[in-house]
Amino acid sequence: MKICKFSLYLPVIFTLIIAGCSSQSPYKMKNDSDQRAAKVIAVLAVDNKTADSKASMILRNKVLDELYFKGYTKVSPEVIDKKLEPLYSKESKGGTGVVAPQVLKELVGADAVMYCTLIESKRSVGWFYASVSIAVRCELRGTQTGEVFWSAGYKSTSRNFDITSNRLEIKSRAAFEEVMEEVVNKVMETLPDGPKLQG
Repeated sequence: MKICKFSLYLPVIFTLIIAGCSSQSPYKMKNDSDQRAAKVIAVLAVDNKTADSKASMILRNKVLDELYFKGYTKVSPEVIDKKLEPLYSKESKGGTGVVAPQVLKELVGADAVMYCTLIESKRSVGWFYASVSIAVRCELRGTQTGEVFWSAGYKSTSRNFDITSNRLEIKSRAAFEEVMEEVVNKVMETLPDGPKLQG
């Protein structure tokens, strides 16, 4: 009798597990309405706090694309990296936090600098379970004074279930793209539209 009752609950338990496959939780969100008119934004290389170097490159490219669609003029990342290379060598660091916003004004003529940090990029695959977690924080600073115009962060986690490891691996890769897209969209949607869309 107990076994029969348990089997009646199985569909309900399975449904609850599936419903929990995608969860999201916002980090600190701050949107400064007094943002100055920034037209040209330089996006620095991502400050990567994880071991996932590929994720940091994907993040930077997606942020650049979003800036373009929001009406900002973007500066080529290749140009930025080439101009900043001597500075990184001098500091003997690969970190992006050492570059002051004012430096970008002189080097590439940017009105503002976007600093993004990849806080978390985690993929784990078990027997019947795979999860992907990505957390990002971005900050926009003016190149005149270094003042923070805007900052936002977001974290999202996706969970998938399957019966084979191969299918879980495929789902995990697809989930990574989806989660990264969601995180960037959620962060960038809080950034006011650029001058090309305001006019």
